[in-house]
Amino acid sequence: MKIRPQIFAGKKRHSCCGLTMIEMLVATAIGVFVGGSIITTGTTLSTTMAAIGNYCDLNSASRNTLDVMSADLRNTAVVTSVDSKQVTVSNVLTGDLISYAWNGSNSFTRSFNGTSKVMLKNCDFLSFANFSRNPTNGFQFIPATSAATTKLLSVSWRCSRKIMGAKLNTESIQTAQICIRN
Repeated sequence: MKIRPQIFAGKKRHSCCGLTMIEMLVATAIGVFVGGSIITTGTTLSTTMAAIGNYCDLNSASRNTLDVMSADLRNTAVVTSVDSKQVTVSNVLTGDLISYAWNGSNSFTRSFNGTSKVMLKNCDFLSFANFSRNPTNGFQFIPATSAATTKLLSVSWRCSRKIMGAKLNTESIQTAQICIRN
């Protein structure tokens, strides 16, 4: 049996060398691409999560406001005044005076017997309209001639917030028609 000596000297010397310039450039390019992808994904994900959180908060506040407003307006006795930014109702039986008003820039408040509470913040738009109860043939409601003849109130609002200093698509829009039961 003859054993041949193997020569490892050339291979060993080559395996101890560092990376070549091309290998280093390829590895750096791949590392930059992976790192950039992770940073971009993280930034996009955090912005999306902030938008979803803002939308949930705005939607919750809008639903709560609409619930309280619907209960108040349905059980009222008479609408005492109404315009595009404010509605005031009175309940003759209990003597309660309830007013909903938008200040034209940011907040929507409810006043109950003189005590005010902010119902919506970051409110960009709000509009009231008053109608009589009977619609026309095309199911279009007829505008009421006075506050006392109001039987249907239409309300619409839009609230939004800024995300990281920019106003993005984080908004909540509500529209409702509330029928007064009296």
